Amino acid sequence: MNFGEIMYLNSGSAKVTLVLSVAMLVGSFNTAAQMQNATAPEPVAPTKVSLLMESQLNSAINKWSFAWGWNREVYSKSDIHFSGTNHDFTLSDVKAKDKQKELTLGTLFTTFLNPGNLTIPQTNMRIAYQLSKDTAVAFNLDHMKYVVSDGQTVRSSGSYTNSSGTTTLGSTKTLNADFMHYEHTDGLNIISLEYEKQYSLEIPRVNMPARAFSLVGLGFVMPKSNITMTMIEQTRNDQFHIAGYSAAVGGGVEADFLKRYFVRGAYKFGYVNLPDVKTSARGDKASQSFTYNELLMLIGVRF
Repeated sequence: MNFGEIMYLNSGSAKVTLVLSVAMLVGSFNTAAQMQNATAPEPVAPTKVSLLMESQLNSAINKWSFAWGWNREVYSKSDIHFSGTNHDFTLSDVKAKDKQKELTLGTLFTTFLNPGNLTIPQTNMRIAYQLSKDTAVAFNLDHMKYVVSDGQTVRSSGSYTNSSGTTTLGSTKTLNADFMHYEHTDGLNIISLEYEKQYSLEIPRVNMPARAFSLVGLGFVMPKSNITMTMIEQTRNDQFHIAGYSAAVGGGVEADFLKRYFVRGAYKFGYVNLPDVKTSARGDKASQSFTYNELLMLIGVRF
C-alpha cells in the first residue's frame, strides 16, 4: 500500500469520526434539555393540603396562642340552700339565665370592643400552648353570668328570722325583690385548665386551613355574687371568693387566616358545684350545683 492510499483511508476515518462526534454532541444537548424540562415543572397554585401543611408548620413554630371572645349560656334548674345566723332554708328547682349585653352597632364599639369595658359582656380568655401538631393545653377564663329569674314560683322549705319574728316557709315561694334576689354577675368566673385534641379538617369551598377539636377541662369557680336577702334585712354582698369547682367537655372548629390569626367556635357542656357561696360579710353562705350549655366565639393570634 502506498502513501496516497493510506492518506485516503485516514481521511475517510476522520470523516466518520467527525460525523459520530457531531451526532453524540447533538444527542447530549437534547438529553440535557429534556432533563432540564423534567426537573423544572411549571409552578402550581397552593392547594388546601399545602395550606394545611403550612398551617401545621406555623403551629409548630408559634407554640403559644392567645384568644378573646364572647359566650352565651343555658343553665339547668338548681336547688339552693341558704344558711346563716338567722336563717336556714332551701329553694328547689330554681331557674336562672345568663346576662349577655345586647349586641348593637353602638354597643359593639362602646362595650364589646372597648378596652375599658371588656369585662362588662360575658367574655372568654384563652392562653394555649401547642404540645404537638394535634395536641394543646390551655388556661381559660370563662366569665359567665348567672341570674335567678324574678317572678318564678319554686318549692321551698326551712325558716328565717327577722325583726318581726320567725317565718316558716310553706311548700312554695314566689321569688321577688321583697323576698330576695340572687345572681353571680361579676360574674360566674370559671378558671380552668383544658386538654385539647385537634383533627385536620377541610371546609368545602373555603380555602383556609381548619381543624376540628375536642376538649376536657377542670378548674375552680371564683364568683362575685350579688345577693340581696330583703326578708332578713341583709344587703347585697360583693366579694370575689373561690366558691367551688367546675368540670367540662366540649368541641368545635378552628380556622386560620393571615397565617398567624384564627377564629374559633366551640360548645361546652359543664358541671358547676358551689358549696361555699358568700352571701354576707359575716360568713353566711349558700350552696348549689347545676349544669350549663355554653356557646362561644373567639378570635386569636399565634406567637
